[in-house]
Amino acid sequence: MKVSIKDGKACEKILNVEVDENEIRREFDEFYKSIGPQAKVPGFRPGKAPRNVLAMHYQNEARESVLKRLLEESYRKAIQEKSLNPISFPTLEDVDFKDTRLSYKARLEIRPKIKLSQVTGLSAAKAITELKAGEVDEALKRIQESLVQFQAVEGRPAGMGDVVIADYICVSEGKEIEKRSDEWFELREKEFIAGFSAQLVGAEIGKEREVKVKLPESAQPKEVAGKDAIFKITVKEIKSKILPVLDDEMAKEAGEFKTFAELKEKIERDLQAQKEKEAEAAFEKSLLEELLKRNKIDLPEGLVARRIDHLVQDFLQHSRARHGKTGEISKEEREKLHEEFSEEARRQVHLAFLLDEIALKENFQAAAEDLKKKYEELASQIRQPAEVLQKYYESHEDQMEGLRDRIRNEKAIAFIKKNAKVTG
Repeated sequence: MKVSIKDGKACEKILNVEVDENEIRREFDEFYKSIGPQAKVPGFRPGKAPRNVLAMHYQNEARESVLKRLLEESYRKAIQEKSLNPISFPTLEDVDFKDTRLSYKARLEIRPKIKLSQVTGLSAAKAITELKAGEVDEALKRIQESLVQFQAVEGRPAGMGDVVIADYICVSEGKEIEKRSDEWFELREKEFIAGFSAQLVGAEIGKEREVKVKLPESAQPKEVAGKDAIFKITVKEIKSKILPVLDDEMAKEAGEFKTFAELKEKIERDLQAQKEKEAEAAFEKSLLEELLKRNKIDLPEGLVARRIDHLVQDFLQHSRARHGKTGEISKEEREKLHEEFSEEARRQVHLAFLLDEIALKENFQAAAEDLKKKYEELASQIRQPAEVLQKYYESHEDQMEGLRDRIRNEKAIAFIKKNAKVTG
C-alpha cells in the first residue's frame, strides 16, 4: 500500500491511498472462502460450487464487500502510518476500484496546533453583590402574591386590582383568532397588552364588554402581531384579591418557618447567594472571552459546521416544544438560523480546544473522587440516586468520556480563575 499526505484547508489533511493487487486479491479470496460453504448455486450441492462459478453468481456482492473492507482497513493503516489522529470521519473522494487496483483520496480533520499565549494573569471585573434596598420586600411581595385568596364580589362592577373570570372571542381584521372560556384576567396598571385592564374597569357580571387594543409585536400567531383587535368579553365572575398579612402565620404557610423573621432571613440569604452566583458566572464568562481573544487558533470548519447544525436543531426543538409546532422550516429560514448561530458555534469550538489544551498541559484528570462528586451533584439536580447515575455512565462509555471531559474543563476554568486578576 502506498500513502502520501498533503495539507488541505486549516486543520485538514488529504491522504492519497493506493492499495496494491495482492491485498485486493487476498480480500476477494477471503470473501469467497467465507460464503463458499453456504452458497447456493444451481447445479451444485450447497458449498460445492467452484470459485469461478461463485464469482459469476456473487460478483456484485463480492465487489461491494471487498471495497468496504479495503477502504476501512487501508484508511486505518494509512492514519497509523502517518501518525494522524482524526477528529471526524473522513470524506472519501475519487474512489477508483478495479479487480487489481484501488485508489482514493481521504479528507480528514485533525486537532489544531495550539500554542497557548496567555492563560494566567487574565483580568475581568466582578460585580458587587450587596443587596439593594427593596429587593427583600419585593421577594416578600411575590410570596404574599403566591398565597393570595380570592373572594367573590357582589353588588359592584370590576375595579383595578380585581380578577375577572370571563368568556371571550378575539377578532382581528374581521377574523376570529382566538376563543376561550373561563379565562382569568387580573386588572392591573402594567400589563402585556396596553390598555386592556383599563377598559374592563366597570364591567358587570352577565354583561358583554368590547375591549379594543393593539396587539403587541410579540403576539402569536405572527400574522396578527402589532395589529388592532377587539376582545368581546362576557363577564361571569368578579373576585377581589385578599393578600395575607406579612406576619408569623404567613411565614408558616410559606414554608417551614416559625416566625416572619426566619422567613425574611432566609430570603436575604437566598438573594445574596443568587447574586454571588450570578456575579461569579459573569466574571467567569468575561475571563473566558479574554482567553479566546488572547489565544487565537485555526478551527476545523467541518467541526464548526456540525456544531452549528447542533445549535440550530436544539433551538428548533425547544421552539417547537414551546409553541407546540411541528413540521420543517423553509430552506431560507434554516440558512438564516445557521448564520445567526455561526459565531456562537465558532466560540464554543474555540473554547473547547483551549480548555482541553490547558487540561492536557496542567495534567488535569477526572479522578474517581471527582466522578463521585459529579454523580452527587447531577443526582441532586434531577432527583435521582447517585448510584443510578453512576451505573448509567459506567454502562455508556461515550457518555462517561463526555463526563470526564466536563470535569477536566471545569478544572481548567478553575485554574484560569485562580490565576486571574479581579478589576474594579
